[in-house]
Amino acid sequence: MDFCSKLLKLQEEIYKNEKERYGYQLYYSPRVSFSKIGDFYEITYSGDGYDDGNRSNFAFLAFIGLLTKYSTCIKSLIFTGADEGANGTKNWDFTRLINSNAVFENLEEFKVKLTDEGEHNQSVIAQDYDEDGQIAKLAAKMPNLKILQVPSAPNEDFFKLKNLKLQKLIVQAGYNTQNFIANLSKTVNLSRLYALDYTDILHDIDNIGTTYGDYKKLFCSDFFETKSEHGQKINFHFTLRENRLTSENLQELNSIKQIQFLHVKTFSGQYVYKR
Repeated sequence: MDFCSKLLKLQEEIYKNEKERYGYQLYYSPRVSFSKIGDFYEITYSGDGYDDGNRSNFAFLAFIGLLTKYSTCIKSLIFTGADEGANGTKNWDFTRLINSNAVFENLEEFKVKLTDEGEHNQSVIAQDYDEDGQIAKLAAKMPNLKILQVPSAPNEDFFKLKNLKLQKLIVQAGYNTQNFIANLSKTVNLSRLYALDYTDILHDIDNIGTTYGDYKKLFCSDFFETKSEHGQKINFHFTLRENRLTSENLQELNSIKQIQFLHVKTFSGQYVYKR
């Protein structure tokens, strides 16, 4: 049975399992969708991403199991789902995938759902709350990755990876910045990167937030140097969302290095409580 048939069979199994246990609901129930791009596939999994070691999250575990057997067939892999979770957190736990022998040698895009400002469950890559190096371990299995989107900041292990081919990086800090900006200012392993989209603070948590000093180190480093792709020069594009910088700080940073520097100011939702 080819990969296409396996994906269709998996979706049927997910549907039957979900219908028997909960009744299939289009918004909440898990599903797999895909399209064929030449000899490869773009695949989207929609559902929950927790792994509690049993079959209560059958769809996710079965999907991960199938990926490990057909890893070389995938060009794009996307994980998304409804605003569901526990204790205000939507976990994406890729430990089972990390511990497999699978290598995604043709994968160019890996995206995990970011947290929308209006959601009450924050998406993170973690078993519980700590990222614990999962992003670095995933990237190590994806040697030709060009686009990476993650709802947690990777730890310092990510910056030790060799021969990264990333061109675009989209990061939400999650519950811990893990010194992401400071680590960027020192890295020499992202020489092909020409677009960074970073959300420093999603909710106003006291222990979250990068200092101006760390941003200044980044702008003073060689990180934003002009890149080239197919013989053409590309000016770096940095989108910065939600941070503790003042307008004066932003102007000072822009005076250090002239890049395409887009500051996006948004406001996260919050419940209205009776006083």
